[in-house]
Amino acid sequence: MLSPDARTVAFDLLRPPPGHRLDLAVLTTYTLDLEALLALPLGVLAHADEGMEDMLADPLLLTQALREAGDRIHVFVDETGIAIPGKERALYAMLESSVHPVRAPNGGVFHPKVWVARFMADGEPPLLRVAILSRNLTFDRSWDVALASEASPMGRRRARPSRPLSDLLQKLPGLATEELEPRVAERISALAEETGRTRFPSPEGFVAPVEFHLFGLSRRQRPWRPLPGGSRILAIAPFVNRTALDALIGAGKEACRLVSRQEELDKLPDDTLDAWEQIFVLSDAAQEEPEDGAGASPTGLHAKVIAVEHGWDVTWFVGSANLTAAAFTGNNVEMMASVTGRRGRRTSNRGYGIDRFLESGFEGLCTPYRKNNREPEGDDVVQAHKRLEEARAALIAAELTVVCSCADESWTWTLKGRITLPDGVEAVAWPISVPEEQARPLDLPSSWTLPLTRLTAFAAFRLRVPVRGVDDIRMTLRLPASGMPDDRLHQVLRILIDTPDRLLRFLRALLGGLDGMVGWAMSGGDGSGGGPWGEGFAGETLLEDLVRAAARDPERLKPVRRLIGDLRKAEEGRKVVPDDLFAVWSAVEETLREGNPS
Repeated sequence: MLSPDARTVAFDLLRPPPGHRLDLAVLTTYTLDLEALLALPLGVLAHADEGMEDMLADPLLLTQALREAGDRIHVFVDETGIAIPGKERALYAMLESSVHPVRAPNGGVFHPKVWVARFMADGEPPLLRVAILSRNLTFDRSWDVALASEASPMGRRRARPSRPLSDLLQKLPGLATEELEPRVAERISALAEETGRTRFPSPEGFVAPVEFHLFGLSRRQRPWRPLPGGSRILAIAPFVNRTALDALIGAGKEACRLVSRQEELDKLPDDTLDAWEQIFVLSDAAQEEPEDGAGASPTGLHAKVIAVEHGWDVTWFVGSANLTAAAFTGNNVEMMASVTGRRGRRTSNRGYGIDRFLESGFEGLCTPYRKNNREPEGDDVVQAHKRLEEARAALIAAELTVVCSCADESWTWTLKGRITLPDGVEAVAWPISVPEEQARPLDLPSSWTLPLTRLTAFAAFRLRVPVRGVDDIRMTLRLPASGMPDDRLHQVLRILIDTPDRLLRFLRALLGGLDGMVGWAMSGGDGSGGGPWGEGFAGETLLEDLVRAAARDPERLKPVRRLIGDLRKAEEGRKVVPDDLFAVWSAVEETLREGNPS
């Protein structure tokens, strides 16, 4: 189980093994926090374990981390699942090519939480790492679970246990609401093919490879049932309903234990839980917010786990599926993974059965469930929720677009389309690159005047009904955009590096790699050579640093080459890269060409 503070564990899942580099990562999620996605490349590439908030506050560091990641990290998210960021940032523009909204084919939601990464090392076969999680790509502070494994592709035949994982990767481009760039689609297809030829080993003590279970992509697929021949069962999920709970009883007949959230259990009809021997919720102590958690995302149970004992063995299922009809009947797209091992005896410390799991610590986090008799929601509240959901569906179906235009050096960002909202629903929208205070009623077309660096394909929406106790629906959509200038990202970079002095400090950080950049950012961006440009350039050995980097690791100069090339494309940038520095860089480039004529 991942504790609510274990944010760095998620970053560990994409960190390259020694001697390897991250070549490609495909991530799926139901909900997405854009700030978490901003932090991910930095955490992965820089091996940063702490100070993430400080790093998010440094746009230069983030910019280079995103450029280093390039097209290596791609996120597929349910089209309604992008959260409104807590802070507007021009840097969100750099995420647009990595975020791919998708639509579930059977009317449910796209719900899997799967990370598949390919790592490369010179002279070695690709190393694939897969992680099946219950956690979305957010900073939520909740109890979650993950199963990770890695191996290299073998032979030409597909490995049966991995076929569902390969199928998911292969079908992702077709689920996207916008067509992917051909090169991106080809790379994901190649990763899918390699994944299908890989047997991912189970954790130590379990037998056979990890087996993957995919449901919700086919209309003809039978409802999912985990091992209907089991004898004992443990089920953990934050969301439950009668359909799934009744289906599970057939998988475990002797003793059934259920762990869920208090408010979800309270909603069930009285006789729904009669067949379950023991029912738990997380204790108050397990759900307490840390002292520094003011303003943090909600805590609570979010893990999805099913354990089924059968004979002398036990099979553990982990992944994205809640105990709901939408998950079990195939409306949602879900992914689960399973591992099988010996359950062991109740009196022994050996084995991986339900009792050992509960007694090893998890049971101490729980308390027996006691039903709270809550007042049923009033008809006004029920109808308000219904109207909000209808409004959300209308927003998705409206096929809105963003159109950018320029006149007299002033840019206009316009939200276009047609939408009819249910009566009583109020809606506002705004580009996520500006504060929410600039939101306007959703009366289309609606326009904002923005600087070039604030143009974005991400639009935020807030839907509300004036009924007490009914929360607003808040969401971000990544929309088809036209009229964006080709040099928009270059302009963002020029805004961030606006003086020769800051360029010098940033260049030295680049030459130290991203590890050096983390130290630079944590020191406030001062680093070495913190004096004025002339003093720092003349008195220090930037030329020697460049030559040393060229001799030891020419790849490290690639970001320097991109940075200087970007800045020299415009007059403003040429002021930031003085002629004396450009002369030094040109001499290094010439030396590199002479040493490698090809």
